[in-house]
Formats: sequence, structure tokens, C-alpha cells
Amino acid sequence: MITASNVEIRHRLAVEVPPLRQAAVQLLHLAGDPAASIAQIVNLLRADPVLTMGLLQVANSPLFAARHEITNVRQAVTYLGLDLVRSLAVTAAARGLIGTRPNPLSLPFWRHSLATALTCRKMCGVTSISPEYAHTAGILHDVGQLGLIHLFPDYGQTIGASVQRGESLTDAESRAFGIDHCQAGRLLLSRWRLPVELQSVAAGHECPSSKATGDGYLIALVHAGSLAAEFMGFAVIPPPRNVEPRDIAAAFPDERRQGVVESLPELVASVRQHVNSIEMSL
Repeated sequence: MITASNVEIRHRLAVEVPPLRQAAVQLLHLAGDPAASIAQIVNLLRADPVLTMGLLQVANSPLFAARHEITNVRQAVTYLGLDLVRSLAVTAAARGLIGTRPNPLSLPFWRHSLATALTCRKMCGVTSISPEYAHTAGILHDVGQLGLIHLFPDYGQTIGASVQRGESLTDAESRAFGIDHCQAGRLLLSRWRLPVELQSVAAGHECPSSKATGDGYLIALVHAGSLAAEFMGFAVIPPPRNVEPRDIAAAFPDERRQGVVESLPELVASVRQHVNSIEMSL
């Protein structure tokens, strides 16, 4: 239900939360264009020096182990490929959003988002979703929480206390602010004109449908990735109950669950290493 208070918060989200860099938004839309060329991508990124710098930092991180330092956009596109450059550009743009208004939760938020993205990238083999799109969805899934953190400096204390008392994260947000981070995420991604699939992930990742179809497969994957990030210790608001491997596996079809549980230790070690390495490079 939309109330007067709810309308005010929606307006503040639209006005006070800085938009995702336009070049990153354009890159996401080009993802579905088979006619998109290397020259088109390179020129788009070159027009945004801040995004270019962030892209090169991520491209040169230990995650991608380039044999030689990548020093310009054309090198990055040639070495990494168009799809990967798109997802890395969005990663760099999202990282830039976090630094616009420092908050004690900024680093935990970034590490959770990055761990979710890397986990989705590794887990997407059990779906038909591309690693790059899975990565992008993971990076952006909690952008609504970032928006609320921007608006409410005491978000951590207010919501953390409620969650520890047993209230769900979204219920605590709705009660405190009149809107939860899933609703806020859909609003922001819609305003930034990002693909509808990513808006659906922002809106539904906390409680995915038990009958995943269409966008639901991506939502379920991101839900699992977010739980896995919490399992690794990358939580923005620590849950009152520890996440168990079976909670993560439950997002997948029955026949895949045992494999997910068995692969979890290796996945956790890899993602933790990469989160720390990328964080040090930015």
C-alpha cells in the first residue's frame, strides 16, 4: 500500500540516490544487440573516464589474471570480450555509487554484492543463464538497500536491532521506513531504465517463487548467491540464524542440490579469495 510517507521516501530515493553511470546503462542495453561492435563499446567507455578507470582496475585484478597489464579500453575489450567488459563496467559503476556518501555499512555492502556476483557467476552452470548476466544481476540485486542506507544514516542500528529480535529484513525496513529494499531496488532500476529482468531480481530476490520460470530462474540464482555470501560472512545485516548449505541448495532443482552442497567448500574458498583480492585492487 502506498502511503504519504511511502510517496515521500520514493521521491527521496529518486532525487537523492545518484544514478548509475549512463555509459554502464547503455552497455547493458547493448548486451542484447547482436550488431554491437567493439568500436561502439570502446567509444562509449572512452567517453566516461571515471568508468574507464574502474573497469581497468577490475580487469587488472587477480580475478582475471591477465598476462600483461591492461592499460586501455580497447585492450580490455580485446582480451576479456564484450560480454565480460559489460559486466565489469557495471561492477565499476556500482562500486562508484558506494563512495558517494560514506557510511559504516558501505564496505560490508560492497563485499556482499561482490561475493553474490562472483557466486552467481560460478553457480550459473546449473542454469541456462550466462556467467556475465548472472554477475551483473548479483552486483545490482541489493541496490535498493544501498538507497536506503544513503537516505537513513542510522539504517544499520535500526534494522540490525529488529532483525536480531527475529523480524525479517524486509518487514523491519517497511515498518521503519515505509518501504523495503526490494521495492526500493525495483524503483531505482526502473528509474535508471535498466532491463526489466534486473528490476525483477531487485524486487524478488528475498523471496523467490517456488515455481521458477522465465525471470524466476535468475531470481532464484541470485537468492542462492546472496545466501552464500552471508554463509561466507559477507552480510550487511547479520541474520539471527546462521545460513546452512541446505538453505543455499534449496534454490535449485532437487537433482542439483547435492552437487551444490558438495561444491560449496571450494566455491567459498575461491570467492573469499577473489573478494579480498579485488577489494585490495580498487
